[in-house]
Amino acid sequence: MAISPAEAAERTAASGRRPFVFSRTGPEGLLGSREPQDAPNDWVALSVDGSHIDVDRHLPLRCHLINLGGCAITYGEEPSCNLFSEPTLAVDDADLYLRPDAESLDETLIAGQLLGALRTVREVERLVESVDDLAAESPVLALLDGTLAFWDVQRGNYPGYVVDYLINQRLRPALGRLRAASRPGRPVAVAAYTSRPQTAEVAGAVRVALCGSGDVECARRCSARRSDLMQCDGAAGFDDRELFEALLEPGQRSPLYQSGRLASRFAVGLALGEEWSHFYYLHSGTEIGRVEVPSWVADDTPLLALSHAMLAKQCELGLGYPVVVSEAHEQAVVSSRDREEFRKLALMLMEQNGLPTPESAKTISKRLPWL
Repeated sequence: MAISPAEAAERTAASGRRPFVFSRTGPEGLLGSREPQDAPNDWVALSVDGSHIDVDRHLPLRCHLINLGGCAITYGEEPSCNLFSEPTLAVDDADLYLRPDAESLDETLIAGQLLGALRTVREVERLVESVDDLAAESPVLALLDGTLAFWDVQRGNYPGYVVDYLINQRLRPALGRLRAASRPGRPVAVAAYTSRPQTAEVAGAVRVALCGSGDVECARRCSARRSDLMQCDGAAGFDDRELFEALLEPGQRSPLYQSGRLASRFAVGLALGEEWSHFYYLHSGTEIGRVEVPSWVADDTPLLALSHAMLAKQCELGLGYPVVVSEAHEQAVVSSRDREEFRKLALMLMEQNGLPTPESAKTISKRLPWL
């Protein structure tokens, strides 16, 4: 059954009340493939990743650590590679707690999900700084690992002043700077890469496009993965990765889609007041990856094509995974050995300052088992 791009866009325009999530299609249509153009002769790929050590209630010292790692590789006539690892330790109250203002008695400890959310924001800020630090006037591929929906920022039930701090004071300005960094002569293609995604939004769009039933009938006769409507059930039961494994060749990408997930639209709306939930699937050579791009990349056809070309080349050079994302992760990771050394250093620091170092009974019992 052939469906034109206009018809597919009309059928997927509204999410409705169906029991499954589906993406919205655009001018590129429902299914198909796009070949990458050649990557530029001179260009830069960079990525920033992060990890952290959370506040540990079993330690006598309340503290946390965020480590940001990054990689910038310049290709062309003057190739180079810059790696960095930047740990930041928080021990003072000013760094451990968020408050509405300096005089307020309200406070929220930066730990758990909130620490993860702050780390995510700092990754974006450091990505902006990495772009600004580039001397070369060459196209730039700026990559984040995961998603542009910023799930950590929206998952927690945070007080209003915490959300304001994360979004309005930190994330919104960083994203605005990232957008402004792209200019004629030095375009900056921003993207986030997810390896082996488990989403089924495009599969859901195929179901909607093939099946002519309305929301009410769909809610009554369909589930997330099954339907008793023959035309719908034929497109159910698989995810997007399985779909594009059959449709794409190495280096090719799918059409561009817009996410139908309400949570994704909520998160990106917080970011810039506009839709950030554009994505496509890429055959990396060994797997299908999900690539999310901001609205200004999605709306700029040459910039979108450039991002595809550079990302496909990154995956080719990385044997199926973007080189800079892999290297940034290696610089950011905090190993189990690092965590143990961190605990020892925290205790040593307290001892050197004449402070008591009582540990929890649980920690002591792990080191002195009965059997």
